[in-house]
Amino acid sequence: MINIVNKEDIIKLTGYSESQSKKLIREAKRKLVTDGFYWYNNKRVGRVPLKTIEELLGFELTNNHAIIESIQEDTATRKGV
Repeated sequence: MINIVNKEDIIKLTGYSESQSKKLIREAKRKLVTDGFYWYNNKRVGRVPLKTIEELLGFELTNNHAIIESIQEDTATRKGV
């Protein structure tokens, strides 16, 4: 399944500001158009594949913060919460 993200998703995943997220979307759209996906050459399109964003950033983005969740679960178990 292809994950599609918009600027709000990028803000949540990266912590970037709104203007940085918009610039990242624009850059992803430029890349997609040069790769032959011409329907991204439209200012109304505000969603791009997550994979393209990850390629531009050079690292993988994920919603799952497994390390934080496992620490929280472990702490809650020990304290009897």
